[in-house]
Formats: sequence, C-alpha cells, structure tokens
Amino acid sequence: MRRIPTVLRKERPARTPDGDVSLLDDGAWGFHAVDGLPDLEAAAPYVDGQRDRHRLSRTAHGIEPRGFDDELRAGLARIDQWVQELEARRADGRGTGDLYELSPYEVEVCAALTARRDAAQRLQQILADDVAGYCGGVATVHAGLVMEYLVPAIGGTARRNVSDRVTEFESARHRFRLALVAVALDNGMSAVQIGAAFEFSRQLASRYLKEARAKWPELGNQTSGRARTS
Repeated sequence: MRRIPTVLRKERPARTPDGDVSLLDDGAWGFHAVDGLPDLEAAAPYVDGQRDRHRLSRTAHGIEPRGFDDELRAGLARIDQWVQELEARRADGRGTGDLYELSPYEVEVCAALTARRDAAQRLQQILADDVAGYCGGVATVHAGLVMEYLVPAIGGTARRNVSDRVTEFESARHRFRLALVAVALDNGMSAVQIGAAFEFSRQLASRYLKEARAKWPELGNQTSGRARTS
C-alpha cells in the first residue's frame, strides 16, 4: 500500500550507522517523537513479543464471559424453585390433582420460547466461529493480506451469515415478547402494567398491545384475567 508523504516524515530522527532504529530517543518521551508526538513510521518492526498484545484477549481464550446479571439469575432460580415445589406437591397428592390447562397464548409462549432457543443456538455457533477466527484475522492483517477479507466469498458471506442469525434471533425474541403480552392481556393486566413489566416506553408498549390485539382479536375485549388453577 502506498504511503502518503507528510511534512513530519522529513523531520524523522536519523537512523544509527548500523541501520537500526532505537526504540528510545534522547528525550523523556520513551519513543521517537516529532514535536512531542510519536513518529509511528520510525518505530521498530513488530517482533513476536510485541504481537502478543494483539492476540486474543484472556476472556476470548476460554474464560467464561459474563451473561445474565446476578439479580436476574436469582430471579430465574426462584421461579425454577417454585415450579419444582409445585410439581412435588402434585406428585405427592398435596395439590388439586388437576393439571394446569394452558391458554392458547401460553401455548404460543412455549412455541416462541422453543424458537428463540433454536435461534440462540444457531447464533451461538456463528459467534463461536467468529471468536475462533480472531487470531487468524490478526495474523492475516500483519501478513499484509487484509484485502482478502474484501473478497465477496469471504466478506460478503460472513456479513450475511452473522446478520441472518442476528435477525433470526431478534425475530424470535419479538415473537416471545408478543406472546407474553398476549398472556398479560388475557390475565387482565393493563397497558401501564405491561409496559412496567417489560420496562417498555409507553409508545413501545402501545405498539405491542396493538400488534397482539391484531393477531388475537379476542384480546381486544379482554377486561379481566381468566381463572387460574394450581
């Protein structure tokens, strides 16, 4: 790649007689400097030790990245505990003995949750492949072959693969949220309560309610929650 000449290049410190460039100048900067700024063109070539800092971070090398925060994990754990206790009571005959009857909207929640899991697994594999390619990507740049990423079979295909999986996952998340909104309406929750539950803005909550009522017209006349059995 052709370098663009600059005025500062003419002020670069002269090379030593043996042709090597010292990493330190005679001042207090700790690097070759022009008017107090580092002269990157006069820097010594990368060596293996210097390249280490460009390699994969410790997190991407296998240390588990942080997922859900502790508060959310605790909340989900409480729900799981309630489910286990309820199932245990029913198994021991301490419950009503009647299975909970799912509403059509709760059936849709299950289907949407399954679709979201499948989409998440496909996205997870794409992201794993992306992370796995980090070291090779950096090595490609240092080898001067970065333009190879602009070949459509590489750059275009990679972009489409990631974009398609992200879009699929976002669509599945939307479907799951919409099903939950339908359940909320079926159980008598107001628009304000639904917005607060999801931490939605008022406008976004209104759009979800409108979409849910368009998909399930019977929810438009819903005024009270249906009876639940335990």
